[in-house]
Amino acid sequence: MRRPPTQQPIKFLTREQVESFFAQIPKENIRDLLLFDLMYRHGLRRGEAALMEVADARGDQIWIWRLKGGDANWHPLYGRSKRLFRAYMEVRPADPCPYLFRGRRRSAQPLTEGTISYLFQLYASAAGIPTELRHPHTLRHSCGTHLARAGWDLADVQWWLGHKDIDSTKIYFHDMPARVAEKYKLLLRTRRLARTGGFN
Repeated sequence: MRRPPTQQPIKFLTREQVESFFAQIPKENIRDLLLFDLMYRHGLRRGEAALMEVADARGDQIWIWRLKGGDANWHPLYGRSKRLFRAYMEVRPADPCPYLFRGRRRSAQPLTEGTISYLFQLYASAAGIPTELRHPHTLRHSCGTHLARAGWDLADVQWWLGHKDIDSTKIYFHDMPARVAEKYKLLLRTRRLARTGGFN
């Protein structure tokens, strides 16, 4: 039997690197904080973030539509995301532009993918993130990997990232020892397993 081809490791950020990245964004720059918050938490591609509209956010939910034929779904908004969204809408110019992240030079146009890449590289460089990881797509890979490590199963991550093909989701389950270690910690605290001995 032939051995399956070796899966090339995906490029993702550790939790510490993600937190260091966000620490470089000035607190008063609400737009960039919200932009990258949504990209990380919902696994957005640059184009998906650029084309988000103000109307996509409704109360506690946000409509996440996908490029590349992916499945669109309503996602719950994290508490921090909701706070950032409200703060951003207070400072965002009130104009007819439908895009959530509007371009500066042409207000009727969305923020460009090139600008998103530039901003990501700017903050990633300041955070000391290795050069090979300074691409905004690493946030999508980080989202998938972190969900897998948190114990989400394959189907859940597939739904969250909008993958049509579950094979696209399997790459995030590359680090099984880390996932097993996290689940083992939870296992030690559960009361659902039978006791097998007389020791406390």
